[in-house]
This record gives sequence, C-alpha cells and structure tokens, in this order.
Amino acid sequence: MKTKYIYIMGSVSGVGKTTLCEGLLSQLLSDGYQSEQLAYIKPMTQCIEKQAVTVFCENKNIAHQSIGSLVFNKGFTKDFIDGLTKSPDRLLKDILMEISHISENKQIVIIDGIGGPSTGSVVGVSNVDIALALAAPVIFIGKPGIGAAIDDTVLAVNFMQQRGVKYIALVFNKIDRSELVSVKHYLSKRLAELLPNVYILDFIANNRQINSQIKHHSAAKICQWFNSQVFN
Repeated sequence: MKTKYIYIMGSVSGVGKTTLCEGLLSQLLSDGYQSEQLAYIKPMTQCIEKQAVTVFCENKNIAHQSIGSLVFNKGFTKDFIDGLTKSPDRLLKDILMEISHISENKQIVIIDGIGGPSTGSVVGVSNVDIALALAAPVIFIGKPGIGAAIDDTVLAVNFMQQRGVKYIALVFNKIDRSELVSVKHYLSKRLAELLPNVYILDFIANNRQINSQIKHHSAAKICQWFNSQVFN
C-alpha cells in the first residue's frame, strides 16, 4: 500500500492551515476511512502550544505529531548561518524519517506546513522541498482581498511550479462576508487567466461558522479534487 500525502501551505501564518487539516481529517473519516488509516504531522513549526487539531487527533485515535524535529526557536536561523546546527541535508533527512515513520500502514497523511511555500528556505529545508520529496499535492490557502491576494498567490504558485510541484489547488480564507461575492468573482476571473492550470476549490467567509464551513464544505471539495484529479 502506497501512502498518499496532502500538503497544506498558506500565504502567511494564521491563514487557517491547521483548521483545514482538522477539517480534512474529519471529512476523510466521514468518507469511510478508519482512524488507523490516517495520520497528521507538522514537520516544521515555531508554535509549540497544543493546537485544536492535536486534540481532534487524540479524540479520534489518529496518529499524529504536532511538533516535528525542526523547531524554529529564537536564534535558530543565526545558529544555522553560523554553522552551529545540522546541515540542510541532515535536517531534511530527519524530517523525511519522521514522516516515513508516522506513515507506516497509513493510506493518507495530512502534512501541516509552516508559513508559505518558501518558508524554511533559509535553512535549506522549505515546505516545497518536503512536498517534492514526497511527491505530495499541495493545497495553498490564500489571503483575503483581491489585488494583494492575487499577487501573493501568483508569486507562491509560480515558485512551486518552477520547483516542480505538479498538483496545486487553492482555497481563499477569512474573507469578509460583505465582500465574499465580489472577491469570488474577481479572483476567479483573474486567476483563471494568470494560473489556468490551477484549481480554485473554495472561498471561505470570515465568520463564526468558519470552522464548520471548512470542515464540511471546503474539505469535501478538496477530497473530491484529490480523488478525481490527483489520486486517479
């Protein structure tokens, strides 16, 4: 059995990556996967506080690792540049060993990225480096708005495509409810011109129902995309 990976990246920290990871796990359980067939891992992090997705995995008996081997503690980047840490090859090897370990006998593993696609490049281990090593499709969560959201998304997607990421899909999160229709119209129109081979899966309003919306609506769309476009 070959494990399938889903890598979640975002435009910035706090855009909703971890919430989406929880939503995907919930949807996969609803789709008939058993807890022992799934896993969640965050291989790189700055935040060491317990997240909701960790509690979800504990409650559902899903294998998980919320703090991986690469923790960007204060001063880590300076130490790396000064040659006081592990080499990029060693850092990446350790991460891939952790992912391999948690992936044993799993059908789908959700990987929770840190920041954007290039985050970690300073130490030679970016989100994209890990995704490429696993041949993982990527869900990129874009910021709200129109102009800045388009510019940021194009930059991120171009970087991923130039590095060799094959499958990329987009979700735009935390959009003001009053602007949802307008944002959806203009982003869909312009990104279809700028990124014609990239799927836009959903636009999510910033409101009290955001967690429910991500867990059910967006997660279902993402699973459908993977099944039809990626995992065929």
